[in-house]
Amino acid sequence: MSLISKLSKGLKGAVNAVNSDEYQINGVKAKCIHCGHSHFELGSAQLNTAGMTFLNLDWANDSASLLSCKGCSFIMWFAEEPKKLI
Repeated sequence: MSLISKLSKGLKGAVNAVNSDEYQINGVKAKCIHCGHSHFELGSAQLNTAGMTFLNLDWANDSASLLSCKGCSFIMWFAEEPKKLI
């Protein structure tokens, strides 16, 4: 493989990596409601309740999916996990 074809292949991979941080929820592409950016970091957070914490059963609580905007850092919460766009 020549140097130029290796570089081309590397650039295509870099472009795909940039687009791999886009998500959709229920068939709708996620877009930041603050700045309109469409690139996110996916995370999760536990939804603790006072009763379960009192009983020391925090592990049994539900969790939510989070999308943190890479443009402005606004965090959006979702009850189901967003699907990553390819």
